[in-house]
Amino acid sequence: MIEVFLYGGLKKIVEQCNPNASAIMLCEYVEGEHFEEMLRRLGLNLDVVGDCYINNAPANPDNVLHAHDIIELNQRAL
Repeated sequence: MIEVFLYGGLKKIVEQCNPNASAIMLCEYVEGEHFEEMLRRLGLNLDVVGDCYINNAPANPDNVLHAHDIIELNQRAL
């Protein structure tokens, strides 16, 4: 599993979340999947996300994900 923390308007992806808290979503780990591919699987693309981190390091679209990674997704500032 991969743990995804969603912030700002991206929290709407997770139903029934507290509007004043961050949302956490567990995603299935897919071997060899890149960060950008995971975003597409979640229905997102690089146009809507701002700063993103994988295990506290800035994320790049071509980063390969690993089981038990922690991902933080922030909404792009409008």
